[in-house]
Amino acid sequence: VFGKDITLILILNNLSFDHKTVKVDMSASTILYTRRAVAEILKATTSVDLGSKQGKHIRLKIPYSYYGKYLTTDKRIQVTALCEVMHMNGVKLLVEKTIILEDTNIIIKIPRRVVVNKAVTLEISYANPLPEPVNRCVLLVTLMNQQVKIHLARLAPKERSKIYFEFTPRRPGPLQLQVDFSCDKFSHIKGFVTIAVAPA
Repeated sequence: VFGKDITLILILNNLSFDHKTVKVDMSASTILYTRRAVAEILKATTSVDLGSKQGKHIRLKIPYSYYGKYLTTDKRIQVTALCEVMHMNGVKLLVEKTIILEDTNIIIKIPRRVVVNKAVTLEISYANPLPEPVNRCVLLVTLMNQQVKIHLARLAPKERSKIYFEFTPRRPGPLQLQVDFSCDKFSHIKGFVTIAVAPA
């Protein structure tokens, strides 16, 4: 989840009866959806001794403080591990994993019954998933081909807040509401809901 530390485990298994030493070069980079690297955020090297038919786990932790400021709106991190079996004439194995971080969720609560030409109040709740405060928070609400920009107070670390939004539907049928939450540390966290508007 976006804003939290990431922990990965690489599992190495020696399937032979011979003792093996494996050198592991690990790296992590923030990337775009096209897989183009944006910034390298972690580089580590370790060596592992594996006995006959033995397996070992290597834990890799990527703290939020490493990736937070380099993450794009795609919220993707590419992790690679190049494993080289020593004294085996260059036997190598490349392991790659792309992590797509989940956004914090926007929760939109609507009344049980929405009727045309009657005012409706929605509850929109949003959160700061980060371990640090965020400023310049803005909600952009899109409804009935109109956008309303709402400036919000700063949010403390891990804080969730809510606003009430009132509107009057002008015609019966399905109505789509979109909410886009942005601040100085992240942008474009979206929420959608379809509202069934009943005739009067």
